[in-house]
Amino acid sequence: MPARPLVRSAPRRGSALIELALSLSFAFPLLLGVGSVGIRLARTLEATQLTRDVAHLYALGADFSLPGTQAIAKKLSVDSSLSSTGKAVLLFSRIYRVQQTDCTAAGVNPCSNLNLPVFTQRIVMGNLALRTSQFGTPAAGYLSSAGNITAANYCKQTSLVAVGFDSVLTLAAGQSTTVVEGYFAMPEINFLNLPNSGGGYYVRFLY
Repeated sequence: MPARPLVRSAPRRGSALIELALSLSFAFPLLLGVGSVGIRLARTLEATQLTRDVAHLYALGADFSLPGTQAIAKKLSVDSSLSSTGKAVLLFSRIYRVQQTDCTAAGVNPCSNLNLPVFTQRIVMGNLALRTSQFGTPAAGYLSSAGNITAANYCKQTSLVAVGFDSVLTLAAGQSTTVVEGYFAMPEINFLNLPNSGGGYYVRFLY
């Protein structure tokens, strides 16, 4: 019985290489996407923890207009720089609902902001160019060196109303709350311009 001729395997090996290349063209971007989501998740957890801790301190009376207290926030910030040119910003606000006794004591008549939520303090740490507050930005001329706003101003200046705050928390007349808003830029995570993998992360806490 004559011997069968050997079958060359080169075409089969070539097909396998083509299949491998096609598989990698889908798998490699997928791998980068998974990595991007994982890194972003870790960074957002760190940012959330930082904002929560700082907001808790602020609610307990910590004065973040002081360099020593700001140093605490900067130490808590591991991956985000809270400098004027850094990748994060923290916005500290005290919001209060004006009542008639406030206007009377301040000698304000008419009381333009009666029964409205207003800013009574605003402190900023970090790069303000990244993002402003969701509820508004008090003009610097109304702020003291510690970020405080006088009753004479917050009772009558309509620009000091915390716009949209009632949809988040409705305060009773004479009640106040503290709010810390954080924004953390994450451009280095945006692999291959994948949707929602880069950009930034916004978080806020009220106490």
